[in-house]
Amino acid sequence: MPYEIEVKQLPDQYVVSARTTTTQDKIGEMFGELLPQVDAEILNAGVRPAGPAFAIYHEFSDDRVDMELGFPVAEPIATNEPVIGRELPATAAAVTFHHGPYTSLGDAYEAVQAWMRENTRTASGPPWEVYWVGPMDDQDSANWKTEVGFPIQE
Repeated sequence: MPYEIEVKQLPDQYVVSARTTTTQDKIGEMFGELLPQVDAEILNAGVRPAGPAFAIYHEFSDDRVDMELGFPVAEPIATNEPVIGRELPATAAAVTFHHGPYTSLGDAYEAVQAWMRENTRTASGPPWEVYWVGPMDDQDSANWKTEVGFPIQE
């Protein structure tokens, strides 16, 4: 699948999230455990998410995955551990869209990283995914749409 890479200017964004360390085989389980907790904190504050769920992969190796799962919100809200609220700083980001199952998301990462090498861009933080269409929206994984991005130095 050919990937189109674009550079986006992302504004400051408040998020509500939870962070955990796990292994690659438990990533799906962590989504099922943490995202409902995050969503409940947002709803308990009387607001709604300001966009789709995201994941930030602070570390991703064969035996360790340090991941943060959450939702953007329009303004800061009070939270309770393990859910936190924080602001993601504005940044430029190299992004692409992956259409299809999560098992082939690695192709999108490879495409963005290749573009970064070819354009002498360096990641300025951990990569992330935004789940525009996923299993909660459509059971057919062929219709899933995931944005993959890396913050980059300008």
